[in-house]
Order: sequence, then C-alpha cells, then structure tokens
Amino acid sequence: MALETEPLSTAKRANSEQEATLIPVSSGAAATSLAHRARFWLLDVASKNLGVLGILIFFLAWEVASRTHFLNPFYFPPFSQIVAKGIELFTDGSIWEHMIFSLTNFSAGFAVAVVAGVLAGIPMGWYKGISKTFDPLLSGIYATPLIALLPLIIMLFGLGAISKIIMTFLAAVFPVLINTMAGIANTDANLIKMSRSFGASDSTIFLKVSIPGSLPYIVSGMRVALGRALVYIVVAEQYGAAMGLGYLSSVAAQRFQIATMFVPIVIIAFLGAGLTELLKAIERRLEKWKPAK
Repeated sequence: MALETEPLSTAKRANSEQEATLIPVSSGAAATSLAHRARFWLLDVASKNLGVLGILIFFLAWEVASRTHFLNPFYFPPFSQIVAKGIELFTDGSIWEHMIFSLTNFSAGFAVAVVAGVLAGIPMGWYKGISKTFDPLLSGIYATPLIALLPLIIMLFGLGAISKIIMTFLAAVFPVLINTMAGIANTDANLIKMSRSFGASDSTIFLKVSIPGSLPYIVSGMRVALGRALVYIVVAEQYGAAMGLGYLSSVAAQRFQIATMFVPIVIIAFLGAGLTELLKAIERRLEKWKPAK
C-alpha cells in the first residue's frame, strides 16, 4: 500500500507546486493589465483636456517669468498674487456689485442680439433679393469700429446700464445675423431636392430643412459674437461707466494697483473661455446638419 500512496502524494506535491508557480504569473498579468488601463485612461483624459493643460502652462510660465524678472513684476505681478487679490476681493464683497452689473448688461445685450440677428438673418438668407440689397450695408457697418460710436452712445444714453447693453448688442448682432444668412442660403441642395421629390412645399422645406440646417451657422456666429461682446462691454465700462468690471480695472490701473487691475481681466477671460467651449460643444452636436462637402 505504501508503494501505491507514494506516487499519489508526489503528484499532489507537483500539482501544488504548479499552482504556486501559476499564482504569481496571474497576479503579474493582472497588474500589467491594470497598468496599461491606467496609462490609456490618463492619455485619454490628457487628450480631452489639452486646453486646460495649455492654460496651466501659460499661467505657470507667467509665474516663473515674473518671479525671475524676465517680465517686469511691477507691470506683470506673479499670477499667484493676482489670484490672492481676487480671493480678497471676493471675500470682502467689493467685486460682486461690479460683476453683477457687467454680467447683467452683457446677458441682456447678448440675448437681444442673438434674437434680433436670427430673426433678421432668416428672411435675408431665404430671399436673395433682400440679401443683395442689404449685404453691402451690413458689410460696411460690420467693418466699422464700434469704439468710434462709444462717445455718441454715451451722450445719448448716459453712463448707466443702457449704453453698455447697446454696445454689447451692436458688437454681437452682426456676426449672428451674417452667419444666419449664410446658414439659410447654404442649405444642402441634395436635401432640398429630396424633399421636393417627396412633394414637400416651400414652407415645409423652410421649417424642416433650412432652419435646422442653419443651426450650426447660428451657433458659430454666436461664438464669434461672444468674444466681440465681452471686449466691447469692458471697453465701454473703462471709458464711460461708474461701475462694472471694466470700470474696476480702469480705476485700479490709474492707481497703479496692478494685481487688482488684472483680476477683472482674468474673470472676463475665464468667462469667455467657458462660454466658448460650451458653444463649441453645441456646434459639434449640430455638425450633422451642415451640407456635405
């Protein structure tokens, strides 16, 4: 019997040794797989947030350049000082009324500009006669620097909110109007032919094809209008206001409070970047309506 049990125990030991040697290999493979997954996840996150990385690199370079005196720290204080000053202004509440004033006027002017630009651009894009009649006028007005009209607007409407809303409106309405015209005029010809082959009327084509097809153009126009509106409302507040982020920046510059001067600029920059990315995301969702090239 002893002779029979010996091989069995030997076989058991061999199996145990094989299992023992397999366990580390399995664990190592799992660890390697996990490392690969983590690496791919980090690469995916980095590729989707390159814009954030670029902003961080810019501000880091600003910080280093200022502290090493590559940039004059009097005119370009370290970014950390600007952040500290911003936290101070938010904490003591002195910046809130300026932000509310600026953002309220910007929102009102921008919203009215989008509505007016779309409502005016749709018939101008649909009827070629209207487009040809007013296109030269629109091009001339769009090319006119609005800063030249600021003194007249202030004389007519004063230093309050109305003049800022009008400046925002004038800055934003023409990009939206022109892009809406282009969107309606450039409706995919293949979609129009297909719709007519199914017996669709002009009104149906207008509502079901042209309007949806113009949405990417409208959002693109809003994106251009956004930057112009932010620039001009700040300029309007710097040269003719008693409140607002532009006013706060201008007063701080006159007093040589450079860190305070940069705080409203950084706020406007981050606001513009955030809204632009939002509009870009909406525009990507609407790309399917653009005519094929």
